[in-house]
Amino acid sequence: MLSKHATKVKRSSIREQVYLQLQEWIISGVLKPGDKLKDQELAEVLGASRTPIREAILRLEEEGMVQTKANSWTQVAPVDIKQAYRLYPIIGSLEKLAVLFAQENIQSKHINELEILNGELKRALKEENAILAQQYDAQFHQVIIDLSANEELIYVLEGLKKKLRRYEVTYFDGFLGAETSVAEHQKIISELIAKNFAAAADMIESNWKESFQRRLSKLDIDKDETVLPLQEE
Repeated sequence: MLSKHATKVKRSSIREQVYLQLQEWIISGVLKPGDKLKDQELAEVLGASRTPIREAILRLEEEGMVQTKANSWTQVAPVDIKQAYRLYPIIGSLEKLAVLFAQENIQSKHINELEILNGELKRALKEENAILAQQYDAQFHQVIIDLSANEELIYVLEGLKKKLRRYEVTYFDGFLGAETSVAEHQKIISELIAKNFAAAADMIESNWKESFQRRLSKLDIDKDETVLPLQEE
């Protein structure tokens, strides 16, 4: 009986690990738009059977990260800059809501954590370490999101940010304009300390809007253009 349960847990773990690994490869750009996905090849690389590979690909297709053509090919989906235009305001609005949910849970230790993370973000930028800068910025926002204690909101934001990260890796190549984000974060912290939660919520939404505009200013691109079209054989 117990061994039977242990086997089920192991299988579930393999399925989840395969899915998360493929998802991370797509988000980070290891697997690029248009790259063909072959069950057998992926199974050999990941040391798994073809079944969890196929299941992972189906999940990723539902998330819009993979595209398939019946009896022909499966490939990493193209990246459309128009989707980023849709994601930024949604994420900004939801994080604004997260601040309002979080206001009852924010303590001095959380303020201290935000200040430390913002300091690390500033340091990473000074060292021109874009990867670390992205990590510290994400952690800063995640502190507030987690303090919302709203499981549904946390789950939705997690999914949206995974999609957004893929667009940022593809189009924005690094962490553009983040020096201004440090100052904006500090203003958010100041409002949280003063318990001006409505103002802090407005500022975090503005931080997302301004961040997107700073990134776009670095691009020579028409927002109605799909830069990476579907590649077919």
